[in-house]
Amino acid sequence: MWLNHVLRRGLDRDPDALALRDARRDVSWRTLHRDARALAARLRHDTLPGSRVLVLSTNRVEVLETYFACAAAGLVAVPVNPALTDPEIGAIMESVEPSAAVAEEAYAARLGALYPGLPVTDIATVAELPDADAGAASAGPAGVGSVEAGSAGVGSSDPGAMDDAGSGMAEPVLILHTSATTGRAKGVVVDQRSLQINALSWIADVGPRPGTAFLNAGPLFHGSVVIALDHLAAGGTVCVLDRFTPQGCLAALERWRIEHAFLVPSMVRLLLRAKGLPRTDLSRLRLLLHGAAPMPEDLAREARERLGADLQTIFGITEGGGPVLTLRPDTPVGPPPVPGAVCVGVPMLGAGLRVTDADGREVPAGVIGELQVSGDGLMQAYWKNPEATADVLRDGRLNTHDVGCVDRDGRVWVVDRRNDLILRGGQNVYPAEIEHVLRQSANVADVVVVPVPSETWGQTPVAFVQPAGDDRFDPEELLRLCVAGLAPYKRPTHFLPIERIPRNPAGKALRTDLREIARQTLTADRENTA
Repeated sequence: MWLNHVLRRGLDRDPDALALRDARRDVSWRTLHRDARALAARLRHDTLPGSRVLVLSTNRVEVLETYFACAAAGLVAVPVNPALTDPEIGAIMESVEPSAAVAEEAYAARLGALYPGLPVTDIATVAELPDADAGAASAGPAGVGSVEAGSAGVGSSDPGAMDDAGSGMAEPVLILHTSATTGRAKGVVVDQRSLQINALSWIADVGPRPGTAFLNAGPLFHGSVVIALDHLAAGGTVCVLDRFTPQGCLAALERWRIEHAFLVPSMVRLLLRAKGLPRTDLSRLRLLLHGAAPMPEDLAREARERLGADLQTIFGITEGGGPVLTLRPDTPVGPPPVPGAVCVGVPMLGAGLRVTDADGREVPAGVIGELQVSGDGLMQAYWKNPEATADVLRDGRLNTHDVGCVDRDGRVWVVDRRNDLILRGGQNVYPAEIEHVLRQSANVADVVVVPVPSETWGQTPVAFVQPAGDDRFDPEELLRLCVAGLAPYKRPTHFLPIERIPRNPAGKALRTDLREIARQTLTADRENTA
């Protein structure tokens, strides 16, 4: 219902205004409504209400149109990362049991092999689906009522016909799979109320105006897609980047006259190193929103100076409905409670937060504990995974598994992920603190610290270092920095050079992969030495 209302509001304000655009198409609100209505009719022909619809595509405007269509048809969209292997996609399909799919043609055969008999709509043909006859064509399998042309249903050409159709506010509309940086991905069940709460908080705390051009540079299968939906709810224009490259992003910022953009810090760093930056007109860019990973202060300062935009920190979690905390550009902050800790501001409208100890008791300001968020935007559950759901959802609160604290001014600081915490001889070692020290070197382009097993200490830290250039890896310099800035028990036992830190599409470091690389590398070194 919420996404239907977003469509109706865009139609009421200005049906010919631009809602979506990418390198292939410009889509007005009128066209978005038509496309969503037509695709909804097609999907209702293939499915029963409440069924799951797999969405397998690279970034393009039709992915967003598919989400609106599924909501209008009372279906649940299940976006899937096309980069997943067949066994990974097969495991998701086995779990959600899709009744239909919307996919790029290149993936149709792949889906057919994994799930024989699954109806697949070519996502590139959404704009070509019939509209006037959509109602007559929407008679589906048993249990799906047909919609006569001109009636108040999905197939009607009445702009208000979709307002009360489709899934209700408390019914699932998306199953977003987590990035699985620490294990197998889980399906986060999102309802329309969650999308509504997030959009209203975004409009209140970020404040996009109607017509604001927003650049979506991240993957549309990821939980951050709610930010694109937030801008549409505000009456903005969502410009979809097919895939992120530094020069391609700069060209889009200039060509589409982007005012708001959401990027992860690694993207920002690449933009600042791009040769085309000095020749790019970024005069329209007003606000750069960033999240998913810490933004080092030196990088933030350079971004403000060279991109000419304000920076706003966003802290979000897919299970929490998306963004839940924010630090506005004009908010002053003091020194971090722990070196490397990042201030993520205060809860957004509709979200609550508390910090707890290991027993779930709230701790006072300044004490580090686990961050828990609350509000109507939380996920319903993990799909078919009650044990994992019970582990993070209790008494209306979500345990984020992030470690941090609240300062005396009520601002929230994130120190690290609980799962990333290194326990060395009974002492807590926060990777972010070590990474903060190592980033002070001009020879370090990126760094991630992970634990490795130790017979003596239980765990010790190992630093993966991405050098700033050829012949720039200097472990002796890195050790000197650690000796000067860290207590002995926090210092890495090894510095391992790596060509590029592996990150998922959301910009989060693949720490599980790095732990395994460290284990194999150090085991091989010991064997060679022996």
